[in-house]
Amino acid sequence: MHAGIWAAHQKGEQAVLICRCAWHPRYRGYPLLSGIASWRGLNVRFTDGICDKCLARFRAEHQRFLQRRAEPVSPSARPTQAA
Repeated sequence: MHAGIWAAHQKGEQAVLICRCAWHPRYRGYPLLSGIASWRGLNVRFTDGICDKCLARFRAEHQRFLQRRAEPVSPSARPTQAA
């Protein structure tokens, strides 16, 4: 490829965008690539998400916190505003 075309191509920030589970290395000990989100150019970039297995584990580990957030706040527990 001609150097000028290569430089213009690089400037456009087009890349192969690979989807991966961001939680997999922490929970499973190895990375998980889940697919290609975009196939443009010669650069490689990553986009992070969470796979179904890691999501289930995250929910199990944080169940008490998630339930506490979903419960309505009682009027006596609400903070009062200072006058």
